[in-house]
Amino acid sequence: MIELRRSPRINVTWRGLIKMGEGKVDPIRVFNVSETGILIMSEQALIIEKEYQVMLEIPHIDQEAMTPFKVPCKVIVLHSILSGNFFRVGVRLIEIATLHRDLINAWISLSKKFDPPKEQ
Repeated sequence: MIELRRSPRINVTWRGLIKMGEGKVDPIRVFNVSETGILIMSEQALIIEKEYQVMLEIPHIDQEAMTPFKVPCKVIVLHSILSGNFFRVGVRLIEIATLHRDLINAWISLSKKFDPPKEQ
């Protein structure tokens, strides 16, 4: 399959937290990531076009380091689809530190190194 998105995605298995409001924080799972957005699984429905604060746990690129990076960011919900008992939610990153965006890009580059594009 040819990737047609402006920002290609890679599959990951990261964890995180999302602030739902009124001090409530829910766990999320991150399934794929690009330079501009992420796909998460959430037990709660998220409101389309609403902004949320998220804390991602991104492993060190070395993977030998035991402590993942805690990456705070702000996202806006683009779509949310109920899938079984969870919602698959696509979000765009709207606020993230340059250092953390560079970390995501390093993961994307590393993935391309080990999983080159397939020829058709």
